[in-house]
Amino acid sequence: MKTKKAQQKDVATDEAIEQILCECLTEIPFVEVDKVEQRVIADPTRPEIVARIRVRGQETAILAVVKENGQPRLVREAIAKLHEYQQTYANAYGLVVAPFLTPMSARICRQEGVGYLDLSGNCRLNFDFVFISKTGRIVPTSKKKNFRSWYSPRVERVLRVLFLQPQHLWTTWDLAMEAFVTPGQALSVKNQLSNHHWLEEFKEGFRLSRPDLLLDDWSENYLPGRSVERVFSSSKSVVEIENMLASVCQEQVIPYALMGFSAAMRFDPLLQYNRVSAYAASDLSKIISALDLTETKGKGNVSLWVPYDEGVLRGAELFEHVKVTSHIQTFLDLISLEGRGEKAANNIWENFIKPKWTPQPAAAAAAVAVAAAAA
Repeated sequence: MKTKKAQQKDVATDEAIEQILCECLTEIPFVEVDKVEQRVIADPTRPEIVARIRVRGQETAILAVVKENGQPRLVREAIAKLHEYQQTYANAYGLVVAPFLTPMSARICRQEGVGYLDLSGNCRLNFDFVFISKTGRIVPTSKKKNFRSWYSPRVERVLRVLFLQPQHLWTTWDLAMEAFVTPGQALSVKNQLSNHHWLEEFKEGFRLSRPDLLLDDWSENYLPGRSVERVFSSSKSVVEIENMLASVCQEQVIPYALMGFSAAMRFDPLLQYNRVSAYAASDLSKIISALDLTETKGKGNVSLWVPYDEGVLRGAELFEHVKVTSHIQTFLDLISLEGRGEKAANNIWENFIKPKWTPQPAAAAAAVAVAAAAA
């Protein structure tokens, strides 16, 4: 049986990258560029580019991995490769090259101690006595769609369904019914994902093939501020507030789920947080009254969010009688919070989301779908 799978592009390195890199390095008077070698034949044991330079007479190698785009997930893959290469090259510095790097990707490079360079000349290299930082050069975006406007609540409903059932093979009709959107809207989402080569298609249906790249793109364009936050203070403990919240929401049939760090604590027992954050899809008056909360303009210790769409509660799980947001939603809520939030989000990806995407043969996935439908 023939299948149409996501295309895996081999990024060709060319003289343009070599020239941009040389231009950056030759601006430093005490740096001499001896030679720049490009990998001619695909070889996973060697970086795409090796630049051999001298810094005040000391030989250094710059190892560059080139990616087709600068999404965080691909940048992390490149950094992992660079760490491998550095084991076999003495006194080597790693460099990630992409047409464009997002702010999050640039931050990841800084945190991991590697440099970055885009094809407009924006860069950051920091090693030995060398520090080069260039920003503000415009990256051509005329052909790039404004994806932030594409990630509407209806589109996100479809994406959540695809993420929550990773091995399921979908038809457009079934996906629309499951996501509570029209078949036309589901088809539009499918076509957009297919255009980015994030889907794989089989005779029985389709499913995501690159959830990592999709999730990176979604998180880059996700707007938590669409939900409305109200902040309160309470003298009760975190555990008391969470249990009382669960109880009143169950009694009043209020859709809810702990979110952010309150949810992440369930996935990482070592994570500590002294604040309660939760989504509640209703008028908050009953919750405020039952929990005896006092609204404040200060920091407070309770945040109640009215979600922009009830889709954020899709896939909520029960942990010891308290509902928490799904792994996907928790990731989205935390990944933009630099530091602890980003670390907690990446832990959720590595330990809870990524393992579910071990590929299965189409026949096995189809059998699972039939069994689920019959249940």
